[in-house]
Amino acid sequence: MGEVPLSGASIAVVATNENCALISTDITPILPSESCRIATNNGVASPTQPVSEASPLSIKDERMMISSLITCDSQDASLPCGSYVKSLAPTWIDQLGQVSAQWFDYPSFGHSAVGVKGIYGCTAVIIASEKGVYISHIWESPVFVDQAFNPTDDNFFTITAFNSLRDGTIFAKSVASLIGTDQSPGVLNAIYAPKVFVLTPFTTDWDRRNFGIFTMLRYQMRAQELAQKIANIVPGSGGKGIILGYTRTSQQASNQEPGIAGRAIFEIDPYYKWLTTPYDSKSAGLQIGRWNLWVESKLITYQDFWLPQITAPMALPDEILGTEAW
Repeated sequence: MGEVPLSGASIAVVATNENCALISTDITPILPSESCRIATNNGVASPTQPVSEASPLSIKDERMMISSLITCDSQDASLPCGSYVKSLAPTWIDQLGQVSAQWFDYPSFGHSAVGVKGIYGCTAVIIASEKGVYISHIWESPVFVDQAFNPTDDNFFTITAFNSLRDGTIFAKSVASLIGTDQSPGVLNAIYAPKVFVLTPFTTDWDRRNFGIFTMLRYQMRAQELAQKIANIVPGSGGKGIILGYTRTSQQASNQEPGIAGRAIFEIDPYYKWLTTPYDSKSAGLQIGRWNLWVESKLITYQDFWLPQITAPMALPDEILGTEAW
């Protein structure tokens, strides 16, 4: 994909015909109550890095999922959610440099999606607000580990991962620059209810056998550190990021189009519903938008929000899902 502006970019409008039922607004970081089948590696693979090849994954392994919101098997695109996710056709962020990140403004109308794919060992940070979404990609190597899977120096990790996102680089939009002040709030200001998510791979049998890693997530401590540090600089996020796991897959599968493996998709419908009242004929009504966060084919969470800056159109678009009375 060609280079996209690091700020002020808009999510492309897409059309979808299928509907996958939503579940809950509650987010549970790690719950040992759900399990699914995921693929792991029976051989030695290289850590994901710019210009690298990953070995195909074949062995199945039982791992606990981090959320109780799962409704579809992430590896089965024939199920309703998998088919729906494959139909979204999002705009994908660039993966330039060791760390890359972009900000996308929500469109005023139209069903849209943006996301990160090609994550087959890499980590992504997603910050959603009522104004737009910030999505980043962090290479597994050389940021988390070197080519021999040795952990990188802690100071190097902090500078390369967290500092790059906080302060910005030529390829990464600065999180701090999007916060603003009370007098001039930015798109990640507390008034826009930002939420911080960190997506990182699950631990595999190969990780346990070769490196003695028995945490649920391959880079659990560093993912927690990154989530905490990002949340600490984003006011209104609750001071705590939400850690999500995904199934380590092959480079080919994570980049397949259409596909569901090795990707996260952020879906937005600014015209999800319009609230009107029969008691005030002069009322323009209230526009309600909704965003959904998908990991593979799982709906992790969603949020409805009010769009006070939008006035009611003369004729509401056909894609508005419903109208409710106050």
